Order: sequence, then C-alpha cells, then structure tokens
Amino acid sequence: MAELNRQEIERQQQLWVDNWAKMMVQIWKDRLSFYNIRCTGALMESFTEDVTHDGLAASIIFRFLAYGVYQASGVGYGYTHGNGGDLPFLGADYRHEHRLDVPRKVGPAWGGGYTSGFPREKRDWLNRKLYASIMKLKEAMAHMVGEQAAAVLCDALMDNRRFIVRNL
Repeated sequence: MAELNRQEIERQQQLWVDNWAKMMVQIWKDRLSFYNIRCTGALMESFTEDVTHDGLAASIIFRFLAYGVYQASGVGYGYTHGNGGDLPFLGADYRHEHRLDVPRKVGPAWGGGYTSGFPREKRDWLNRKLYASIMKLKEAMAHMVGEQAAAVLCDALMDNRRFIVRNL
C-alpha cells in the first residue's frame, strides 16, 4: 500500500513540475508581449524547456536567446563582458553630444522604425517572475513531500496496529 501511495505521489510531482515548466515559458512569453519585446519574434520563438526526473528529484533546463537577458537588464549594443555595467551611452551628456536624445530612424532606408530618443530601460520580463515562481514550486514540492511522508507514516502505523491486533 505504501509503495502505491509513493508511486502516485511521485507521478503527481512529476506532472506538477512538467506543467510548472510549461507555465513558466508561457508566463515569460506573456511578459515579452507586455513589454513589447517582439520586433522579430525570434526571442519568443526560442523558448524551450527540458525536464528530467529522477525519483523525487527533477532537473529543469530553460533555453532562450541570450538577447532576452540584455532586454531584461536594459543593456544591448555597446555592452561588453566585464565592463562592470559602465555604459557611457546611457549618460545624459554622452547622449546629447552624440544626438542620441532625439528620435531618429533606425534600420534600412526602406523600412525599420524610429528610436524614442530616451535611454534604454530595464524591461524585466525574467527575474522577478522566475523568483516568485520558484518559491511557489518550492512550496508545492514541500507540500507533496510532506504528503508522501505522512502516507509512509500512516502505513507504518497501520502495519504496527495489525501486528498488535494479530498478536493479542
């Protein structure tokens, strides 16, 4: 009986983690739409999740274009690894000197769009939602493991009761 309960609880946990990973991707896509990060759609189409289970343990790997991290951080062209976040093109003096503070055409002559003239801002579609969702996953997993422990304990008590009743 205990083995059946453990198997069912393990199956429910695996199903919950699989659905959680799919929901995270959907939440991220919704956040990208909310922040209007979809010029080409490449970032939104790049999301994949890979969940592997090993008993009660699970490993979740999310993949998406690195460009998305730059959008969430408010950096992009001009950022180099190891510069400590010093982006001179975000400063007011630099922007005025190089006329980055006025709207201008970007892209090819026949298409493209216009800049706003404002410096880049963080559009954090990733970190806050990820942290909150991981905390929710942690709570759900703790609840499920608690249910499994309770089932094992109940089965052990029932076995002890049967043994006592049989030997009276």
